[in-house]
Amino acid sequence: MKSMKSRRGGGNDRGGIRKRGPTRTDRDGDMDMDASGARAKRNRAEKSGLGGRLAGAGAGGRAAGASSRAHARKKMDDVLERAIYSLDEPTNFPRGKKPSSDLEPFSVRGWKSSKAASNRDGGVESLIAFLERRMNSFMKSGPRAKITKSRTEGDTLIAFVRPDLAGHMLRINNNVFAGAHVTVEAYTAATALENELAAADTGPNSTTDIKTRMTTILGKRFFPATKLLDLSKMLDDPDMDSVEFLNTASTKSKFFPALMKVWEMGFKTTAERLEAVESVSLAGNKLSNINPVTTLAQSFPDIQYLDLSDNNLKNSQAMIGWRWKFRNLIFLDLTGNEISSDPTFKDTMLKWYPKLQTLNNVQVRTPEEVAAQKKTPIPILPPHFIDESQVGENFVRAFFPGYDNDRNSLVSSVYDDESTFSLNVNTTATRAGQTETAGWGEYIRKSRNLDKISHLSARMSRSFKGVEKIREVFNSLPPTRHPDLIAKAEQWLIECHPVPHLPDPTGQSPTGVGGLSLMVHGQLEESVGGKIELRSFDRTFIIGPGNTPGGIRVISEVFSLRAYGGHEAWSPEIQALSQIPQVAVPGPVLTPSPAPPAAAAPGGNVAEGYGLPRPGKSDAQLQQEQMVIQMSEKSGMTFEYSEMALAGNGWNVELAWKNFEQLKATNALPPTAFLAPA
Repeated sequence: MKSMKSRRGGGNDRGGIRKRGPTRTDRDGDMDMDASGARAKRNRAEKSGLGGRLAGAGAGGRAAGASSRAHARKKMDDVLERAIYSLDEPTNFPRGKKPSSDLEPFSVRGWKSSKAASNRDGGVESLIAFLERRMNSFMKSGPRAKITKSRTEGDTLIAFVRPDLAGHMLRINNNVFAGAHVTVEAYTAATALENELAAADTGPNSTTDIKTRMTTILGKRFFPATKLLDLSKMLDDPDMDSVEFLNTASTKSKFFPALMKVWEMGFKTTAERLEAVESVSLAGNKLSNINPVTTLAQSFPDIQYLDLSDNNLKNSQAMIGWRWKFRNLIFLDLTGNEISSDPTFKDTMLKWYPKLQTLNNVQVRTPEEVAAQKKTPIPILPPHFIDESQVGENFVRAFFPGYDNDRNSLVSSVYDDESTFSLNVNTTATRAGQTETAGWGEYIRKSRNLDKISHLSARMSRSFKGVEKIREVFNSLPPTRHPDLIAKAEQWLIECHPVPHLPDPTGQSPTGVGGLSLMVHGQLEESVGGKIELRSFDRTFIIGPGNTPGGIRVISEVFSLRAYGGHEAWSPEIQALSQIPQVAVPGPVLTPSPAPPAAAAPGGNVAEGYGLPRPGKSDAQLQQEQMVIQMSEKSGMTFEYSEMALAGNGWNVELAWKNFEQLKATNALPPTAFLAPA
């Protein structure tokens, strides 16, 4: 981008930036400050031919467009078909161009009321220069803030910035630009839809009214008892006739993402939303590819049943956006699509969906074959937890509830003036189970990511030492809620190892003292402005004896935060009984269930062939049956409760036995859990 130092003589009231020629756009319609003028001109010509909005359209153009829209409303069967079912290009990104993976979008509104809005370009260049100046004013070191990509949507400027600038961008919210307060917030599909609607009409088709209509449509198509969301044959739905707002190219492409956003708004937590739906039907919707509905994979990543029958999907390329998605999918129906006649169709679907069992109503895998699959040639083993006098276990049990509920007391209890803490935000980690990438504005200013921060002063300033510094950074981070360590132990991975020769806080031992290294991996719910975000984290602690109130001090801690990625990666594979190591990690509590195991007869009697090899029985199933028999013989419990004890603890015999003894000692198990005396 050319230098922005040249200004009109003494004129700051209109933004103060000299016009530099026609605004250039890239193939997305975004303003490209680095592209060549010739290429930008060609891209604008392409957009004009596609019916897209031309760059630099003035107020008169918008007025004419609104008038035209008012006289050009069509019936929903035609509008919706063009809006959703006949789009052949990816949603929001025409002509196959993908968004920049290393840039985050923000919406800026309110600048149309500024004095700069009377500039020849509507004040866009002045606004971009203002945003860059404000971000740079917050920075002490590092590369200068620069907006190289942006676009306008009605009265909204969409500006793309580097992830490390996200926090600075949010700080500009409610700042004054050329006499007007501007609103800056993270840009999402729902934000885009609301901006378009706000700029177009009010009254019967207001944003609130449209959300209400969408909610009504979704309510009629959701069946909680079967956890089915039926989005099939939407063209034939009479309720669609009332949603006649899809009359611009930009709102058409955002209809399905907005529909999904309306769905998400009906749930308080991500977990509640993910558990609500197991089956989705998109049958009979004239889909030639999945691009218009690709956000389904973010809204419902864990569905088990997907119906895409009677569409126009020709080959696997038409579904490429869902490759490696839906990792729990066991049923997929693509009958009535040309893709089903492709000779490589079956192999491709089996590769994309590792748990798939039924394809086009034909069984392609057995449950035993799915269970026998290995994710990697290296088996996943349970964690090592080598503790001393339960110091590590007690620390973990106390730390995370304290972090959630009373960080001030936690810091005073386990940190001292020599303790160090650093935070690292991983913005590129693979995510799963989220509708959209959550922003990092609350964390990025304190992140000590050494791959991105090269200046020594910046690196040192983001390492926090001492009680007060750590207290300050803890209290600046958003409120959190971690899963219960006992009830949801499968969502945690905790390892512990002894560490010798740590610094002696009393100075009495020249060779140091013994301590522990704790590595905790898990997930947390974060609350910002009433919105709940789900994230994954890794925290590494070095702890040792200290003069703190708790007698244990954190010598150092590294807190790494990333997008939610699930916990399946550390689920241990079934090991032989003799190979299972002893692990002192707390496990989930046994929960009685009325359903007996399928292969075991009531009362603990062994069904025919139970625990013995037979045709069709996998090695994993045989091993589990043998473990149930041994657990029952040792504990005196029925097969039903023995299986629950093992399955509830990830088939870890040591954990299952430990929890059994605890429950038995407190008389928490009912009499029916035990075999009748002989």
